[in-house]
Amino acid sequence: MIVNPKLRIALPGDVDSIVELHCTAFTDFFLTSLGNSFLSHLYSSFVSDEHGVCIVAEDNNEIIGFVAGTPNPDEFFRTIKRTKLWNFAFSALPGLIKNPGLFVRRCFSALFYKGEPIAGLSDAALLSSLAVDPIVSGSGIGKKLVEAFCLEMANEGSFSAYLATDAAENDSVNRFYEKCGFFLESSFSRSGNRTMNRWVKTLVER
Repeated sequence: MIVNPKLRIALPGDVDSIVELHCTAFTDFFLTSLGNSFLSHLYSSFVSDEHGVCIVAEDNNEIIGFVAGTPNPDEFFRTIKRTKLWNFAFSALPGLIKNPGLFVRRCFSALFYKGEPIAGLSDAALLSSLAVDPIVSGSGIGKKLVEAFCLEMANEGSFSAYLATDAAENDSVNRFYEKCGFFLESSFSRSGNRTMNRWVKTLVER
């Protein structure tokens, strides 16, 4: 399918469409299992918080892709913990009831996961989430979104951008970020022996 998307900064009215696209693109992910209300609070923060950034790709007035992140991960997640903690907890209540201990740990670990920031890498932006409608996958929209995000982060004063993604059974995603100009900085293990790749891209030479 050939599309010519318009890229723009997301607006509060886009959040429902962003959440729907997240659920379509990430069907088996833990955050998706937390439900639309939980995701709505999360993406509302990226859209509306002063430290959040969300860019959407739109075709025929339909959102077909988005990228979300922040030029200041520490401040962004500190703010949503302070202002929306109870909203997130209430939204995740069904899962909390089923398995309180495990669910709480996984829930807030996933929510406030900052991609394992790199020690000594200051002024680095976090690319937290990128999704493209599977119907238009392979059309170059993801690359355009990443480029727009990196440009926005450079304009915000970030010298580099980073992200973390699964190392195993995730070759196409890892190749994608390499093609977008990121380099594999390191690999590391998370809970449950989950190996992650940390990708970094220089935005502005110091």
